[in-house]
Amino acid sequence: MADISNLGNLISKFVNYQTLSSQNRAPQAPQASFTPAPQAPQAPSAPQPQVQTPQMAEMANVDQSAYVKDMMKLPKNMNELMYMIQRNLTYAQLNQQFANQINMQRNALSQTQAQILAQLQGLSLTEAQNMILTGNKAILTQFQTSLRNLPISASGMINLMDISAMIQANGKDAIAKLITTMANSAKLGIQDMTQLKETAKLINASVAAAAKNDAAQTMKLLMLLYLPWLPLQEGVGFDIEIEQGASGADSDSILIITITTLNYGNVIATLVLESSNSVHVNIECAKEFPKDELLMRIEGDEKHYSMESVVSFETTSKNTVNTQQEKPEAKINMSNTNEINPYLLLMSHTIIRHVIEIDKNASNGIVSHMDQEER
Repeated sequence: MADISNLGNLISKFVNYQTLSSQNRAPQAPQASFTPAPQAPQAPSAPQPQVQTPQMAEMANVDQSAYVKDMMKLPKNMNELMYMIQRNLTYAQLNQQFANQINMQRNALSQTQAQILAQLQGLSLTEAQNMILTGNKAILTQFQTSLRNLPISASGMINLMDISAMIQANGKDAIAKLITTMANSAKLGIQDMTQLKETAKLINASVAAAAKNDAAQTMKLLMLLYLPWLPLQEGVGFDIEIEQGASGADSDSILIITITTLNYGNVIATLVLESSNSVHVNIECAKEFPKDELLMRIEGDEKHYSMESVVSFETTSKNTVNTQQEKPEAKINMSNTNEINPYLLLMSHTIIRHVIEIDKNASNGIVSHMDQEER
């Protein structure tokens, strides 16, 4: 059973890294579930037995990290997880809620737009509805994005032990399903089960980590499960450690994150919960670090989290770049408690995610999202 210390490497090896060209693909119509549907493999010239399971389909065009979370009945995004936990929803109930909202919006748009088109063009209602079908797909794609702006309760603390229990239960169910799938596949003569085994290995490691019922380990596991989409090169990996200090009224509302990057040295973020949904962020970094780029990314996440923040920077002339550093690392210092404010959790995830991505982009000669768009 893989230990939690190897979990980051397991995730980075399993992820299907996104390329810049894939980011520029035309948007597709949203599905009822947020987990991307896999592409069906092309039929071979001779009849072959097929197993109707997502993991046996062609995985090259599938967000594999989202598939792993789907197997474990975890939402795609961390803010969706906060929403689900605070409202005591199951994963199926969460997806159904999204599907209902999308269907309501689609039907309302179809009727309104079709009636207008029918009146202006002298068309039948059916003809007008067919004309706006393509336009509705684009509108629904935008609507899907707006669903990330979920009303998270600032007063609803997130209990890390509850998350630990959920990962254990859901992970065991996922492993049982994978074992059944592998057994059925073997009966049909399918021999290559590498992806299935890697998925089972990752989920097994997650269950083992959660079984420790340790708040720091659960926090670490949660961060790793929601960071694998980052384009980390295979073999480079990513390390994260959680340190717990004394608990108290003040320490419970403070997180200190130290991120060791490859290109900018140490980036130290101190997160202080000013009010129930307001976080003050002070970031100490090298003067070369692209502060405007990070600030723009943080502000973008704030809009989806209904979160307020004040971000300040302190630049240092001290060179902390370690040329011997082989992979980025992050360390979170938190109080010795089982509960954490959802906005502290979301902001810590935002900081780590974007700093590591900015660092990765710098290694590829990309300083900002503007450079990325020009390529």
